[in-house]
Amino acid sequence: MSRTHYVDFRGTGLWAYDVASSVFLKFLIDAADVRTAADSDHWLDESIQHWRVGAVVTDYGLHLDDDWSQSQTDTVIVLCRAAAAAILKRGDMPAAEIESWPMLDGRCIFTRGHDPMPAAPVARFGDAVATLLEDKLPKPPDRHCWFYTLDDNVQTIPMRADA
Repeated sequence: MSRTHYVDFRGTGLWAYDVASSVFLKFLIDAADVRTAADSDHWLDESIQHWRVGAVVTDYGLHLDDDWSQSQTDTVIVLCRAAAAAILKRGDMPAAEIESWPMLDGRCIFTRGHDPMPAAPVARFGDAVATLLEDKLPKPPDRHCWFYTLDDNVQTIPMRADA
């Protein structure tokens, strides 16, 4: 099982540490659940299910649907920003709490020993996902890709020239 996964939307993307992505997905799901309770967005229900799987089966990653309409994409951008804000408001989170969140069929998020889970880098990743959806993610240095971890700063990782 890899500790990282690639987040892709319409041919552009970034790499993420799976724990940061999983915790972000929990907050994204919470924000989306509020919206689906108010509206009947069946496409969003399907996305929520994908996100639940991605939160616990981290090799699956974060599902961003290239076929979303602009309106659907705009909705997910708003949800990503709301999730990031909620993460920052919540602050650092104890691993025991994170590992108790029921995500999918009794499965929970695995924190890989991070205790507490730092809020700022998880929120930063959420904002980056929104920026990716907006097609405004800054271009990384040549032959590199953005990599969102639990560190204080966003990193880049080198990509093979022949890939």
